Amino acid sequence: MTLSHPYRRLLLLSMALLLVYIGGSAQGNRRIREHEVQREETVYSIARKYNVPIEKVYELNPWARQQIKVGDKLIIPSASATTPQAATSQKGRKHRVESGETLYGISRNYGIDLVDLLRANPGVTSTNVQVGMELVIPSAKADSPVISDPAPAPQEPTAPSQVAAGQTRILMLLPLKQDKHYVEFYEGFLLGMYQLKKAGISMQLTTLDVPSDAALNAYIEEGKLRGKDLVFGGVTESQIRAIAGASGYSYYVIPFSKAGALETGDGRVVLANAHTATILGRVIPAFVQRYRGKEVIFTHRSGDTEDSFVTQLRTALSRAGVSSRSIEVGRGAVGGLGNNAVVVPISPDRNLALATMAAIGTQTAGISLFGYPQWQSYGPNFQQSLRRYNTTIYSSFFFDPTLPEAKDFLSQFTGWFSHKVSNSYPKYSVLGYDLARYFIRAYSMYGQNFVSNMSSIPSDGLQLDFHLQRGEGNIYTNDRFFFVNYPSSGAILREAH
Repeated sequence: MTLSHPYRRLLLLSMALLLVYIGGSAQGNRRIREHEVQREETVYSIARKYNVPIEKVYELNPWARQQIKVGDKLIIPSASATTPQAATSQKGRKHRVESGETLYGISRNYGIDLVDLLRANPGVTSTNVQVGMELVIPSAKADSPVISDPAPAPQEPTAPSQVAAGQTRILMLLPLKQDKHYVEFYEGFLLGMYQLKKAGISMQLTTLDVPSDAALNAYIEEGKLRGKDLVFGGVTESQIRAIAGASGYSYYVIPFSKAGALETGDGRVVLANAHTATILGRVIPAFVQRYRGKEVIFTHRSGDTEDSFVTQLRTALSRAGVSSRSIEVGRGAVGGLGNNAVVVPISPDRNLALATMAAIGTQTAGISLFGYPQWQSYGPNFQQSLRRYNTTIYSSFFFDPTLPEAKDFLSQFTGWFSHKVSNSYPKYSVLGYDLARYFIRAYSMYGQNFVSNMSSIPSDGLQLDFHLQRGEGNIYTNDRFFFVNYPSSGAILREAH
């Protein structure tokens, strides 16, 4: 049953009264009140007006997280009804936002983590922070992530322990003021750290904004990387090469691969997102094995450019003696596809995929469609259409939002950061979450030896799994990929290779 807005508010008020009755005293004090929203008011300003924590307002009015408008009525707890812990947090340091300030900059100035600042000021985000707004500044905790310049580097690099250390020291190097994708990566990373902290893992995070290559080089010269167990970041080829060539840290994890032929020679660089050539070198043999005995039909339109996957696949099929042919699509359904074929468009282009589906038409018996990672970004209607053709795609990344653990992540992310996960491929927030949980947990368990104990490290990423292979240039590369099958009915199947 779906309740209309007035009935929902009445139900919430009844629940609030019941909660206050159970938990309150019998003195008859007024523990809640009702507030009618006026023009230009926000939940933040209303909470300040009544001197109550904003999270308490949201607890009694969860619908208000989405939007409030003039005339809405909010249930407001009295100051005496709030918990001592919440009241204490409101008495912490305060900061009035000045012109030109950002939440990230404020957190750095106070030596606290951005996520702690956000949690102390629910409802405040980088998009709604305003000049003159008063923020609660939480006190720094000994085991909390720190967003600040690290302590002065020692004169000589400290040799990292070969066994798991008591606290894992992490450094993040990202252009957080330049691209929202990197901010989302960082937010997901923080949420991953939070999950690990609940499991008892001790860590300390230092985050440095990297607006330019020059800024990164300055950090390196100042010794900011020394003494760190795990370093994450680098978004350009020059930045990746600079970090990989620096000294004094244990491992460098490259989240976004934009550099090739790195020659480090010491096996301390990890490529979390393998280059396309590496993945195709594993996908193509798996494709040949999977579809042996079927006819492979390549589809194209006039003027389409063939993807490197198809070029290499044609060669592999010929060597394996697997039958294949090409047909032109784009003019409606075509006949003669047979009933034991896998259809492969020659490029990931969305319109070619749609033309291929139209060509197959209703001839779906015995026919399956095979496609590309990019198909994940073409929207829910496109995703649903894949089911009609028993489609399988290959991809290094795949996030299924229908899984219980994925739903939990999405809910927590929105609750923490007051915005939804962006609809991108890959999802940067989930990438940060997965990298934090895998590598920090691995290092906390085995120290520098974690790459020798991969079989004992849980690989339970929401978007990617991990299999580190030492290869060219002495680099460890995560060469794991998925075959993702969209069956006509039932759950999507993600098969790791």
